[in-house]
Amino acid sequence: MPKSESYPKGLVADVVFSPDLLPFSDLDGKIVVVIDILRASSTITTALANGAVSIHPVLTPEDAFRVAAEDPEILCCGERKGLKVKGFDLGNSPRKFTPELVSGKQIVITTTNGTRTINACVSAQNLLVGSFLNLSSIVDFLHKAKVSVVFACAGRMGQFCTEDSTFAGACLNRMSGWELSDSARTALLIYKHHQNDLLTMLKECDHGRYLEQIGLTQDLNFCAQVDYYPIVPRLQQQLISIDS
Repeated sequence: MPKSESYPKGLVADVVFSPDLLPFSDLDGKIVVVIDILRASSTITTALANGAVSIHPVLTPEDAFRVAAEDPEILCCGERKGLKVKGFDLGNSPRKFTPELVSGKQIVITTTNGTRTINACVSAQNLLVGSFLNLSSIVDFLHKAKVSVVFACAGRMGQFCTEDSTFAGACLNRMSGWELSDSARTALLIYKHHQNDLLTMLKECDHGRYLEQIGLTQDLNFCAQVDYYPIVPRLQQQLISIDS
C-alpha cells in the first residue's frame, strides 16, 4: 500500500476466536472475514476458483439434502467429523473440488465449524471467506474498502484453533491504517511465530493432527498454499460467489 494513501480515522480490526463469541461482537457496518482454514473456507475458495457458480452454506446435513432436492444438478457437499456425509456428492476436501466436477455447478455445503460460523455472521453487510489460498485478494479487498473488519474464526467445536488465528494474523501483518484490538494483536503474534513454516503449523495444530489420523494429510499440504487463487468469495443473499 502506498505510504501516501489515507485512511478514515477510527478503523478497527478485531479477531473473534470462536463463533460462540460472535454474539458479543458488533458487526454493523463492518466487513466480516470468515476463516475455517481446515477446511471449509479453503474448500469454498477452491470450488469457486474452479468454476462453481455459487455455494449455499447450511447448518445441517438435513438442510443440505432439502436444498439439493430442489434441483438434481445441485451438488450436495460437506462433512461431519472430517468425513463425507453419507449420501453426499463430495465431502470437505478442497482437492476433490476439481473443475471437472464443480464447473458450472451450484453447491450446497454443510460443515462442522465453517458453515456454522458463516450462518452466525449473516447479519454482516459484507461477508467474505478467507483462506491462505486467497490471502492477498482478501487483504486487497480490505484496503480498497477502508472500513472496520472482524475476522471470525470458525475454531474447532467452539474452541480456539491455531490455524484460523494464524490466517487472521497473516492478513493483519499486511494491513495498515487499522487500530488493532487485543485479540487482533494476539493473532498477529501467533502469525509471526508461524510465518516461516505454515505447513508445520497445520500439521501440529489439533485439527491438523486429527485430519492426518483419518488419512487427509494431503489436504494440509493443499491448504498451506499461499495466494493460489486470486478471488474473493462473498456472501450475497445466502449464496457465496466470486466478488465482481
